[in-house]
Amino acid sequence: MDEIRNRALYLLRLAGPKRLSQLGETNHERWKNISKGAIRMGTEELAVLVRLYPHYAFWLISGETVPEAGQTSPLEASSPQP
Repeated sequence: MDEIRNRALYLLRLAGPKRLSQLGETNHERWKNISKGAIRMGTEELAVLVRLYPHYAFWLISGETVPEAGQTSPLEASSPQP
């Protein structure tokens, strides 16, 4: 589970708390607390990350990629921002 959390935190840092708070119900302060490790990320936050980065969804959950299906990772992408 820590691996999923680490990948989610990587995407959180790419997007930033402000941007993520504009995409869902989670407020800016909660995103900041998640990024600092003060609180755990929930399914609502994971859903926001998947909406923002649908091409990283499989990587986020499994740590694997399927390039032929358009599922990559930000580590492989030349430009990680959507």
